[in-house]
Amino acid sequence: TSTKKTMAYTAHSDSDDEAGTVGVSYKSRRTTEMEGPKDMGATAILEIDTEKSKDAQTIFERAQQINKELKGKPDDKVYRGMNNYTQYITKKDTAQGNASSGMVRKGPIRAPEHIRSTVRWDYQPDICKDYKETGFCGFGDSCKFMHDRSDYKHGWQLELEMERNQYREEDTSRYEISSDEEDLPFKCLLCRKSFVDPVVTKCKHYFCEKCALKHYKKTTRCYVCSQQTNGVFNPAKEIIQRLKKAKEEGEEKESGEEDEQQRDDAPPAGEDDSDD
Repeated sequence: TSTKKTMAYTAHSDSDDEAGTVGVSYKSRRTTEMEGPKDMGATAILEIDTEKSKDAQTIFERAQQINKELKGKPDDKVYRGMNNYTQYITKKDTAQGNASSGMVRKGPIRAPEHIRSTVRWDYQPDICKDYKETGFCGFGDSCKFMHDRSDYKHGWQLELEMERNQYREEDTSRYEISSDEEDLPFKCLLCRKSFVDPVVTKCKHYFCEKCALKHYKKTTRCYVCSQQTNGVFNPAKEIIQRLKKAKEEGEEKESGEEDEQQRDDAPPAGEDDSDD
């Protein structure tokens, strides 16, 4: 019995020793600083294009620094690369010289480092079907889909309706500005009366021919803006066409009124003017 107790005690002590054994050990640096960046990666940079140490701006700045160090020294016959040849003339206040910066310089600029662009093409309507069809959703406010009962059409439905010509072709002429709506004066600026043989100056001011020549005898400058006309008065074709059109419309209106008056004065058909 004592032997069994001794063997059990020995086995128990061995298991305690194994549990207390250190499996992995490392040496502490005895410092309180955390691993990784001090700002926990808040200002991490993104270099998906050219590395910052190899881009065009770094090469340019390195060449400027080398030229600054070698200025005034004899040639040491050392080749420092294609971009680091000695510049004997300093280009001041230019994009190729000391005025260069990240955005003002010759060549490609440095890509942004602190921008992370995420693109997601969302073709899902994300509308709660139950709420849209019935007005009730068992999930309530915890539903991850939008509760919307408004009517809308998908893109493929609109395209199908366009193919079936369900939409009338829009009349683009409704958006055209007709010539009648142009900013043209309706009376002479000198005599304040309707135009008679209208003319236009180089500065786009309209007068009667008689009024323009009469004013030109006093001064060669325009009556409105005082610019030099040099005696050049061209026929105002736009106003002439408008006057002609208005005259034709007036004649048509008068002829229509005369015809209507004649029809009113004529006796009804079937009546005889002779006395019985």
